[in-house]
Amino acid sequence: MVALTVVSHERKLGRKQRQKLQAALVEAGLGDVPWRGVGKARKAEQAAREAVADGAEVVLVCGGDGTVRAGAAGVVDTGAALAVLPAGTANLFATALELPTDPVEIVAAITAGARPVIDTGVCNDQTFTVMAGTGFDAAMVDDADARKERLGVAAYFRAAVGNARHRQPVPMTVTVDGETFFEGEATCVLVGNLGTLTSGLQAFPDASPTDGVLDVAVITARGLRDWADVLWRMVRHQQHRSGHAHMTQGGEIAVDMKGKHRMELDGGAKGTTDALHITVRPQSLRLCVPADS
Repeated sequence: MVALTVVSHERKLGRKQRQKLQAALVEAGLGDVPWRGVGKARKAEQAAREAVADGAEVVLVCGGDGTVRAGAAGVVDTGAALAVLPAGTANLFATALELPTDPVEIVAAITAGARPVIDTGVCNDQTFTVMAGTGFDAAMVDDADARKERLGVAAYFRAAVGNARHRQPVPMTVTVDGETFFEGEATCVLVGNLGTLTSGLQAFPDASPTDGVLDVAVITARGLRDWADVLWRMVRHQQHRSGHAHMTQGGEIAVDMKGKHRMELDGGAKGTTDALHITVRPQSLRLCVPADS
């Protein structure tokens, strides 16, 4: 029997989801597994670390992307596996990897599924699984946070329009693997381990979480017209053809900016900074996925 611990964000996991998960665990003979509830997403990292230290082979994290990111940080490079029950607004990680959302399927993946290993990233000493960024995307995420509980995904679109209209470019230098990739004014830098944004949009159509590199986009769009062009290219998977998008890949990325600006990790605002130091951590996170994935 697999040694499992559940780490659950108590305000994100709904009553019906909890009941269905508990029933699935009982059905699988796992009804007495340890259950660690957390009140804030960031506390999932310590809870996951403690679970692994206590012998958990699988940590099932229940919550939104912030909880999943923190839980992954506690599991990464331990040999234990991460399972996810998405219970947030965007659920970028689960959507990008096409992970199951039904508790019965998730428990089946834990007990009889596969265990692939994927890359993760580190940005300013913090783990991320999906992407890191500054500029437009970080401001959009930050502005949407106050409304996403009420408006859901619509909060991101509302924040995106506002930032597209008013976001001013910032002087910056972006270095990739020791070489200057971009120097000038830009409105967004996005570094992805996975390629999917909110609502299934592909920021990086060719991104792979197992290739040992991160995808990089520096966006120079300003105003609604420029951002509409970027979005249209994104929908058509032709970002590289936009004159407002500069794209590459690498294992180590440095972003130096004039002044402090907001940053985001996996769709969550993480304060302000004038520099990002981002590295890939190859083959560092073991996942629980369905056997046929």
